[in-house]
Amino acid sequence: MDVLIDIEGYEDKGIKIDPNGGEGEAIELHGLLIVLPKKPPRSQILFHDKPKSLQMWQRTPLPEEMQRIRSMDEWYEKPSEFRKKFSAYIEQEFQRRRDGVWFYNNGIATYITGRHYMFLQWSKIDIGYPQFLQFQREIYIHMLACEFDPRCFGQLYTKCRRSGYTNICSAILVDEASQVKEKLLGIQSKTGKDAQENIFMKKVVSIFRGYPFFFKPIQDGTTNPRMELAFREPSKRITKNNKTSYRGDALNSSINWKNTTNNAYDGEKLHMLYLDEAGKWEKPTDIREAWRVERTCLIVGKKIVGKALVGSTVNPMSKGGDEYKDLWADSDPQHRNDNGRTRSGLYRIFIPAYDALEGFFDKHGNSVINDPEEPVEGIDGLPIDMGSRTYLKNDRKSFKDDPSELNEVVRQFPFTEDEAFRDSIEGSLFNIGKIYQQIEHNDELYPNPVVIGNFIWIEKDKEVAFSPTPNGRFRVAWMPDPEDRNRAATERGKKVAPFKDFGCGGVDSYDLDATVDGRGSKGALHMYNKFSISRPSNMFVVEYASRPDLAKIFYEDVLMCAFFYGYPLLVENNKYGIVRYFESRGYDGYLMDRPKHLAAASSNMSVKTKGIPSNSQDVIQSHAQAIETYIHHHVGINYDSGEVGNMYFNKTLEDWIGFKIDKRTKFDLTISSGLALLAAQKTKEKPRVDFTEKSFFRRYKVYG
Repeated sequence: MDVLIDIEGYEDKGIKIDPNGGEGEAIELHGLLIVLPKKPPRSQILFHDKPKSLQMWQRTPLPEEMQRIRSMDEWYEKPSEFRKKFSAYIEQEFQRRRDGVWFYNNGIATYITGRHYMFLQWSKIDIGYPQFLQFQREIYIHMLACEFDPRCFGQLYTKCRRSGYTNICSAILVDEASQVKEKLLGIQSKTGKDAQENIFMKKVVSIFRGYPFFFKPIQDGTTNPRMELAFREPSKRITKNNKTSYRGDALNSSINWKNTTNNAYDGEKLHMLYLDEAGKWEKPTDIREAWRVERTCLIVGKKIVGKALVGSTVNPMSKGGDEYKDLWADSDPQHRNDNGRTRSGLYRIFIPAYDALEGFFDKHGNSVINDPEEPVEGIDGLPIDMGSRTYLKNDRKSFKDDPSELNEVVRQFPFTEDEAFRDSIEGSLFNIGKIYQQIEHNDELYPNPVVIGNFIWIEKDKEVAFSPTPNGRFRVAWMPDPEDRNRAATERGKKVAPFKDFGCGGVDSYDLDATVDGRGSKGALHMYNKFSISRPSNMFVVEYASRPDLAKIFYEDVLMCAFFYGYPLLVENNKYGIVRYFESRGYDGYLMDRPKHLAAASSNMSVKTKGIPSNSQDVIQSHAQAIETYIHHHVGINYDSGEVGNMYFNKTLEDWIGFKIDKRTKFDLTISSGLALLAAQKTKEKPRVDFTEKSFFRRYKVYG
C-alpha cells in the first residue's frame, strides 16, 4: 500500500492512515498533510439514529453474559451456541481496533483511530474510562500518521500539565504489545522510579488487567508484574480447575522499563519506545544524546522498524530544557533533509493549554476556549460560563507583580511554543521577568509596529528602498523620514556614516558560505537609535537574523541597511570577511574602530583596528553588562511611569532569555544587539596617570 501520495494543490505528500488503504478527506495537522479514511454511509456511523444534541461519544459496556469470562480457556469451555452468539461481537471489536471508528458528534461525522477507540472503550485508568476530548483526537491522528509514515521515527509532543499524554501512551503500549509477535516495547522517564511506578505499574499493567479476555494474549509471570509485562508461553499454565492449558500461540512480545541512562536500550531492537518527560532529563543524562542512541534501536539499515512516543512539559533550560528545545527545533516536518526526514526523525506537535484544560470541555468533548454567550453544558454536566483562555489569563493577571511565579504559570500552561520553552527567572543572566513583560506587551500590540521585508538597491550606491515581504530577512520597527534616508557623506574623500550621533549598529558576521552539517550560526544585525530629541530614543529599530547561501549576500544586506539609515557599524573582528567586503565596496568608513573604552589597558593594539575582539574577557563582560543595563531601563514595565518599553523584537528578547555567557556563539542576536549597545556608549576615556616627570612638566618644541 502506498502510504505517501500526491494531492492536487499541495507540495507536501499526503500521509494515508487508513489500514485498508482508503482515501478520504485530507487535513492539515501540525505541519502534516494527513489523509483520513473515506467516510462510510450514514447508517454505518455510530449514533446516526440519535438527535443531533444527543450525538456524542458513549462507551458500550461488555455484554453482561461475557463479563465473568476471564480467559480464552474459559471462553472455549462455553457451549458452542454461546460462542456463536457473541463471535460477531468479538470480531467487530477486533475490526474497530484495527480500522478505527466513525461516530456522529453533534451532527458531525467524526473519525477516531483504532488506538483511540481502544483508549476510550477498553482502557480503564485511575478515573475510570476516558472521555472523548477533541484535542486528544488530534494527538491520536497525528500519532497514527507518524506510525504510517516510513520517513518518521515517531511523535514529539510538547504539552501542558495534565493533558493525559501518559495515559494515552501507556494505552498504546498495551494495545500494540498485545497484538504483535516477537517485539520489544520500552519505557523511560526522567527517573527509573517514575518509569517503573508511575507508568509501568500504575498505568500499563493496570490498563492490561482491565482488558476483556479476548484481547488478552497468553501471559507469562504474575498478573501484577514489576519489571516486565511478557506475553510468552509459561512453562506451565494452570486453570482455575487445576487443569494444565496450552491453548493458543504465545506472541513472545513484552513491555519493560529501563533506568534513565543515555544507552539504556543500546544494542536492542525496539518496536516501540515511550520517552516520558523528555524535557526534564537532567545531565549527565542528555535527551539529545539519549535519542541519538535510542533511535539506532528503531532502525535497521535505512528502514525504520520501530516508533517512538516522546512527550513532556519543559524544564528550565539548565535542567534539561535546553537539550529538549534543540530536539524540538530538529523535529519540524517543514524542514527535511534529502531523505525526507527531519533532523531528529521525529514529527513535533504542540497544543495550547487553553485547548487542553480540564473543566473546559463541553459534552461533545470540544474545548470552550472563548467566553460563551450563554452557559455551556460541560462534559461533567456542570455549566461552563467562562472560556479557558479567559480563565488562564485571569490566573496570569493575579501574578503580575510576581515575575517569578507568573513565569512558572505561563511555562506550565503555555499558549504558544515560545511560552512552553520559557526559562526560569533564576536560570538566566538577565532579568527574565522584565523580558517576558515586554514579550506579552508586544504580542498584544495592534497594529504591530514591526514590518518584515528586505532592503534593495533602487540605484546602486545611490538609493536603497525597503520592500515589505512576508519572507523577508529584515524586521523593521522604525525608519527615518524620507529626507534623512540614503544621505551621502564623505570625510577626507572616504564614504562615512552621516548620522553617527543619532544611531549605530552591531553585526555578528560569518565568513563561510556553508558548513559541513548545515547548522552554522546565522548572520545577525541590529540598528539602534541613541538618545535624541528628533528620533525615538534608546530603541532598537532593525533586527536581522539569517544565513543566505552566500556570505556576500549577507554583507550586502548589512551594507544596504547601514547606507539607508546612515549609521556606523561595530563588528566582531575575528570574522574579517565583512571588513574586507566593505573595504572592497568603498564603505569601510561605515565600520567603527574599536571603541577606546573597550581597549584593554595592557594591550598594545591600536584602537583604530576595525571592530572588537570576541574573545576578550573585558569585551565579553562589557557586552553582557550593556544588555543588562538596557533591559533594566528600557524593557518591560517601568514601575515609575507605568509605561512599557519600546523593544519590539521578540526574537531578540527570546535570545536574551537563553543567553549563556560561556556559550556565546549560539546566540547571534544577543551578540549583535550587545555590539550595537556597546557602540552607542559614550564612555569618557579615563586619563592615564603616569607618575613620572612627564606628568608634571609640559614640553614645548623649540624652533630656530
